[in-house]
Amino acid sequence: MTAPAVSPGAPGSPTGSPSAESLFARWFTGDNSNRALTIAGPLLSFVAAMLVGAIIVIFEGENPAAVAGAIVQGVFTEPNGIANTLIAASPLLLIGLGLAVAYRAKVFSIGAEGQYVVGAVAATAWATAPGVRDLPGFLLIVSAILAGIIGGGAWGALPAVLRSRFGTSIVISSLLLNYVGAAFLQWAVRSGIDDPGSAVPKSRDVANARLPLVPGLDVHLGVVISLLLVPAFILLMRGTRFGYRVDVLGNNAAAHGANEGSIARMTLLIMVISGGCAGLAGYFEVAGVTGRLNSTSGAGYGFTAILIALLGRLTPFGVLVAALGMSGLSIGFESAQRDYDLPASLVGVLRALIIVFLVAGDALIA
Repeated sequence: MTAPAVSPGAPGSPTGSPSAESLFARWFTGDNSNRALTIAGPLLSFVAAMLVGAIIVIFEGENPAAVAGAIVQGVFTEPNGIANTLIAASPLLLIGLGLAVAYRAKVFSIGAEGQYVVGAVAATAWATAPGVRDLPGFLLIVSAILAGIIGGGAWGALPAVLRSRFGTSIVISSLLLNYVGAAFLQWAVRSGIDDPGSAVPKSRDVANARLPLVPGLDVHLGVVISLLLVPAFILLMRGTRFGYRVDVLGNNAAAHGANEGSIARMTLLIMVISGGCAGLAGYFEVAGVTGRLNSTSGAGYGFTAILIALLGRLTPFGVLVAALGMSGLSIGFESAQRDYDLPASLVGVLRALIIVFLVAGDALIA
């Protein structure tokens, strides 16, 4: 008998799920059955984390209201505060968009960090290759973008292939591939694409593949492309068959397999898209900010973007708001640190508190 099709908002199991599974499903599929709670959850978790942060600031001997004011000023009144926030948000936004698609389908990839690194290496290797680096700037940038997407997408495809062929866990394989990607980066900046004139491990400068600044915004072109991808992903998820299939796969994999085609092929496509977004973010960061790769490239963007995707409730617009909020917090805190004696780890503590309060709130609502 053919399984009935499932609408994107339908429960994941026709027989009902235990409360823990219901929480898990709502968390990762972005169930919007109660939009007020969907919006209020991240907002209240942010406020609760800030209140705890205020207590920490008091213990540090500083005025929390003054520190909060300095953080806001660091974003909105300091020179380049908004531009720096947009630049910092760009990689988190791109990776978060890809992860949101994967998590809506319950394809739980933890490998964005490795996909980011491999995409950055692939794009940098292409942009600095002999014979290629002399291409006109436009052609070099477009081809480097493709190289970054292909590199990240191929790395993202590996866990899906391993799952299809050998039944391995995507969570575990994608996580472990992060370490392989990190080792690949170390080899690349020391041998594969290293700058022979440098005394420290780093790649050659991407030169003609650098992204131009957008007039009037003081941000590189990659930031604008990242922002334009938000409405593109909204259209993808809400107005295409692919978006429908993603939600069906997340809500009822059996129904997808019966009515929508191969689960393995859909999982592979989702992982390629997620990895491609991470690889594109890697290229944008090199070509728009650093100019070259070094042994510390990556900076934990792939792991931070998991938090961004969850805070954004796995929706493109929510991911945008979360990326801007987290980046603004980081940029503003850097400004506040110049005026107040605060531990550098406080931003990381606040991020952890936000996710803890969000999980706790969902558990209480379930």
